[in-house]
Amino acid sequence: YNFINCPLCPSTRMSYAIDFGTSNTVITRWNPATQQPETLTLPGISLKMGQNPPLIPSLVYVENAAQQQVVIGQQVRDRALDIAGETRFFRNFKRGIGSNVQGFLPELDGQVIQFEQVGEWFLKQVITELQKTDPAIKDSIVFTVPVDSFEAYRLWLGRVCEALDLNQVRMLDEPTAAAL
Repeated sequence: YNFINCPLCPSTRMSYAIDFGTSNTVITRWNPATQQPETLTLPGISLKMGQNPPLIPSLVYVENAAQQQVVIGQQVRDRALDIAGETRFFRNFKRGIGSNVQGFLPELDGQVIQFEQVGEWFLKQVITELQKTDPAIKDSIVFTVPVDSFEAYRLWLGRVCEALDLNQVRMLDEPTAAAL
């Protein structure tokens, strides 16, 4: 996400943007001190390869669904939990959020799993890790939103942000974010 000339991003404080992607998630912020955008690394869950920006693999492994204990991002790979066919391992789950067709989803630990729940666990963990580096994350955040399922996805994301007690949330459709 490019904050330069972005009317949504006040330059007087740190503003964050999260591009929650199907394969990878990127977090950036505008730093008012340097007047530059920064792509953030979250220790343990981000992957940094060469000169590429740090990415968080959009992966979730459910350790205990009833207690909402999950492992996300690069930790899933580092702990070798990304085994194809493992019912506790989720990838590409963003595609199912807001979709009427959920496909086969397992019941784990007495809980019926939905893609929306997996996505909420993922974002909750990302925000929790981000708050460790900057508690002010709750003050201003921009999320990108896919156009193809915009309304249903936007409603889901709004509920997630409400549950996370985020103060100021803006949603920007992905094509507009890419253009900015």
